[in-house]
Amino acid sequence: MKSKFVDKFVYDKKEDQRIITHEGMMLEAYAKAVACYSPLFAQYGCSLEVSLYWVDFSTRKCYDHRLPFRIGYACYVCCEVQRDGEVVHVKSTDGEADYYTLSTERMVSAIDRDFFQTKVSLYSDSDEAEDMEELLRQLSNSQQETDIKHSNEN
Repeated sequence: MKSKFVDKFVYDKKEDQRIITHEGMMLEAYAKAVACYSPLFAQYGCSLEVSLYWVDFSTRKCYDHRLPFRIGYACYVCCEVQRDGEVVHVKSTDGEADYYTLSTERMVSAIDRDFFQTKVSLYSDSDEAEDMEELLRQLSNSQQETDIKHSNEN
């Protein structure tokens, strides 16, 4: 997960709309950037689903709706590779896990304490291509393993 710092400022309730607008712009920008990859994933029977999700770091829980603005608030943009409405998992080849979920995420905004002040950090990133190429590589490798397995069974 990579994020490029864009802006940091002291939180004030008057800034709520600025945070919301930034999150919406980042969702739109990421969706637009990955859209050109949709045909490549479609070749594998997959689609790309881009959405926002929010994390409350005080409870470490994730939500599909915006949380109240306070210390511990964070928003991420997520892109999932889906097939038949389910996130695609690929078998791990590194031995660290049984499988990996084909998804990527980037932090969009966060609220934390910095030098006794509540501060907002807004993030932006322009390297979606690297994410999509890695997801495609993993999907392709997984498909090749499946094809080899099927040809050996025949």
